[in-house]
Amino acid sequence: MATVQTDGTSAVTATSTDNNGGTIKANGTVSGTFAASSVTQAKTGVFGSTVVDNDDADKALSAGTFAFNNNNPVGKKVTSSLSGVSNTVLLSGAGNPGGIRSIHKIESIKTRKLTTAIRENRYNEFTGEFDAGYPQTSTDNFGTDDAANPTMEVPGELTYRTGAKEPVTDEYKAKTN
Repeated sequence: MATVQTDGTSAVTATSTDNNGGTIKANGTVSGTFAASSVTQAKTGVFGSTVVDNDDADKALSAGTFAFNNNNPVGKKVTSSLSGVSNTVLLSGAGNPGGIRSIHKIESIKTRKLTTAIRENRYNEFTGEFDAGYPQTSTDNFGTDDAANPTMEVPGELTYRTGAKEPVTDEYKAKTN
């Protein structure tokens, strides 16, 4: 039993408010002081968030429609339009289509010659400083990595053993399609 009436007065002294009753989710008839409410009510206009065109939000594309409701999913390798405007940036699997590479590559390496400077007595261990211009750095270039830079004429290469002392390297046939 309620100890406080809905009007805020004590349940012991007040008799003006009837706290008995409520709403029951049912699709049939309900008797007594209860009211029936359908479980199949449509809650139109109620959803998680609303996109608002204001100073804190920008269009995905300047020429596109703000808050465009796309009929298809938006995803990599699937989407050919954004905000109702043709756009192929997502058709590539890479986040930066210009940066697509077939495999990882290292074409150069920069080396800091710390140990060389110490051996040549260019480091003062009392002050913790190197002489001016030390430690030196050098860059070693390995040239172009053919396997990591495929073309239509040379889409890749394969190195394998035939039983001979030296492995054999062959290039894949050119792609002509």
